[in-house]
Amino acid sequence: MAYSPQIEFYKKRQFGDKINATFTFLRENAWPYIKIQLMIVGPILLLVNIFMSQLSFNMMGFGTDGFTADFMFDFFKFYGLAMLSTLITATLIPVITYSYMMAYQKQSPEEITPAMVLNNLGSKFFNLLGFNIIMYITVIIATFFFVIPGIYVAVVLMLGSSIILFEQNNPIDAFGRAFTLIKGKWWSTFGLVIVIAIVGYVVNMVFSIPRGLMYGVKMFTTVMEGGDLRTFQDMGTGEQALNILFSVFETFGAILLYSLLYIALAFQYFNLVERRESRGLMSQIQEMDKSSADEDEDY
Repeated sequence: MAYSPQIEFYKKRQFGDKINATFTFLRENAWPYIKIQLMIVGPILLLVNIFMSQLSFNMMGFGTDGFTADFMFDFFKFYGLAMLSTLITATLIPVITYSYMMAYQKQSPEEITPAMVLNNLGSKFFNLLGFNIIMYITVIIATFFFVIPGIYVAVVLMLGSSIILFEQNNPIDAFGRAFTLIKGKWWSTFGLVIVIAIVGYVVNMVFSIPRGLMYGVKMFTTVMEGGDLRTFQDMGTGEQALNILFSVFETFGAILLYSLLYIALAFQYFNLVERRESRGLMSQIQEMDKSSADEDEDY
């Protein structure tokens, strides 16, 4: 007997149903899904977190001598690397998330292996990377027109990851497909993103508290002792060890944050496809026809 997933993907869902489906999927697949994310994305995201936290720590000591050429160089280097890390994260995590969801349609959570998720990883990653680059450029250009167009385009193109992965589409076709699917449903998509982002942000903040406390205590101690803020970025061995430990916490929090967002966007994508194309209904009809044909053969 063929495996039948407990959560139906292609289904019309109201606003609250999409949020419930997101948390139900994550709860049902909690350990298998998080384990695969940690195995594949975890090491990369951990290195990015350590590197970015070190840069941000160093930035706190910059600018005490004014806006010098060195300060401006370090400033733009910091934000350039921050955008690059965001681009990599926003590409790799949805690739793993949606590859897992595709495997979930055929296998139970306990049977899903990293090899299934890593299948054709290279083509998926570079396809989505190309789309994200196009998306960022488009959003930046649209933002110059009084910000609002940038917000509108950003929400529309958030569906691009689902389109590329579930439909095996190319970046250019996914761009147009996103605008087609979201017609009449922009506000519901925007509301879903806001709600999930708030929940994810709170979760992520919990994992960021330890580092924030360390920075706060160090700055307070430096000021109270009359120290030079330019030495703020100097870290002892213990602080470096804590920095790595806190990066592990933040990596876990970041995976949860991005997972909530991309899983919710996937269920919005399934909802929009079902409303326009009835893909889930057609699949059920085909299954019924197949079952009827099998019964006829038995007679």
